[in-house]
Amino acid sequence: MFYLLRSDDTLKMAVKLESIHAGRMRYLVVVSCISKQNLEESCLLGVDCNKRAKIGLVLPVWADTKITLDGDGGFSVSSSERHHIFKPVSVQAMWSALQTLHKASAKAREYHYFMGGLTHSWIEYYEKKIESDRSCLNEWYAMDNLESRRPPSPDCLRSRPMEREITEQDIRVKLKEVMMTVDLDEVTSKYIRTRLEEDLDMDLHEYKSFIDQEMITILGQMDAATEIFDHLYLGSEWNASNLEELQKNGFVERLKYIKLFEK
Repeated sequence: MFYLLRSDDTLKMAVKLESIHAGRMRYLVVVSCISKQNLEESCLLGVDCNKRAKIGLVLPVWADTKITLDGDGGFSVSSSERHHIFKPVSVQAMWSALQTLHKASAKAREYHYFMGGLTHSWIEYYEKKIESDRSCLNEWYAMDNLESRRPPSPDCLRSRPMEREITEQDIRVKLKEVMMTVDLDEVTSKYIRTRLEEDLDMDLHEYKSFIDQEMITILGQMDAATEIFDHLYLGSEWNASNLEELQKNGFVERLKYIKLFEK
């Protein structure tokens, strides 16, 4: 895969994606370049790794780039009237991808990168290198309108707000328990949702978006606490209740935790 990149470019991230074809290997890659103005520009590459790695998709990261969860273990990226949905093979891979993409899009907004401007001229190199076969190319674009084909949530849920709130609270509690017992580098969002359905004994199809959003929140909480001074750590409620992490950092007894920020 590395031989596809220009020598001046930096590989920021590469995550494996699900494929509708068994045995096909696909990766979402984020590549950055430092411009003559010493500013970082980024683009997404869709790479097919079969007999050899080939580029099947090139998507610049502009200031109007929007990244949203699609509610089924994937996320959508919209940029300058283009829309693509990507499904990483695991929860941890999705978390890594979202972090990198949000950083890249934040820089694009900060530096006002728009299509038709004077930036991102270097991506022409990758556009000329699009060599994936037609089947692979179709897959990169086949999911364009996947979101719109999914059935809407039933109106009955709108008439039962209290029931939905209770269910969401049950999901939050059980979701934390499930995520603590699985290898997030191996399991998908769909697997976790199936586990939740089994534990809660209910169909959670209409809660897919909510579950994905909660997983991202919990993944952020699960990041290790940061030592800011000797014997003083800054972290989340999750860190404060994680006995294994506390013991690793040398805590013998937890006295209390303080909520510094609360909306």
